[in-house]
Amino acid sequence: MVFLKFLLVGLCFFALPHGIQAKEKTKLLGYGLLFTNDFFGDGRDRWRTGSLVSSRVFGRPEMTRTWRRREALNELRLFSQIIAPSDLSRNPDRSDAGEKAGLMEDIDRAYVGHLSIGLHRHFQAGGLAYNFGVDASLLGPQTGLMGLQQTVHSELGQPFPSDFVRNTQVSNKFVLGSLIEVAQPSALSPSTNIRPFVEVQTGVEDLIRIGVDVGLFGDLSEAFFARAPVSGQRYSVVDKREEGFLLSAGVDLTRVIGSLILSGNALRASKYRVRARVGLNYVQGRWSNFIGWTYLSPEFEQQHTGQLLGSFFIKARF
Repeated sequence: MVFLKFLLVGLCFFALPHGIQAKEKTKLLGYGLLFTNDFFGDGRDRWRTGSLVSSRVFGRPEMTRTWRRREALNELRLFSQIIAPSDLSRNPDRSDAGEKAGLMEDIDRAYVGHLSIGLHRHFQAGGLAYNFGVDASLLGPQTGLMGLQQTVHSELGQPFPSDFVRNTQVSNKFVLGSLIEVAQPSALSPSTNIRPFVEVQTGVEDLIRIGVDVGLFGDLSEAFFARAPVSGQRYSVVDKREEGFLLSAGVDLTRVIGSLILSGNALRASKYRVRARVGLNYVQGRWSNFIGWTYLSPEFEQQHTGQLLGSFFIKARF
């Protein structure tokens, strides 16, 4: 498995640009971001409770429809997420019977702060769309995300992490990871497209994923979309139309091989996960907007139910 990780990271590294030639000046073509939180879903403030992904895409100015050709778009991606147990304020003592007995219903995942920066290269060849990326991640207290959440929750009068949650969080780690996604986009009609895909990911989590995205009742075919890591929602980064909308839906199945964010002697990660999502992209003049919802199936065997996340962005184009 270690050899496979290094192989995938190396493959992604050599697929990325190694400098910018003077004769091929690049510029920022667009940016995108997506905020995801269960406050806009089931409202339970637990597990995959909040994340933010932001993308900047660079290319030559004349590359208006490059992602349909062999020339590549280069994406700088910033990502942060907070993963929390179902009860942030839990603070059991040594006499906690559930903890001592290891009862299934008392076992929960540890708190995780996660920050990452990545470089991704997007291109098309032979009717397939490719994304090769490498990401460097920080996990644990060093991210400062628990302190940020505590400040926000304190201002809003919401529960914040207890000493027990703080002391049992995932420890500091630096992780180098890779991602490869191969998709086959095709048009079923002028207003409907389908995009089956396969993804392999190593690093914070090692997994293999297969899925499909469908665009319905709209046309943003000239837009470039990136995929959010947690929800799988595809958010627009480069918008070419002045007006348009796209209703999208997607589902994927994940085989989990390993995870650094599901730890604990009694915690057993689910071998398979399912994500199902629906979203709406809307472009009007300078404004580009998205709203969507995603269902995540349980990620560990003791998790008694899935969760619903809400995602949105509002951005202005200049």
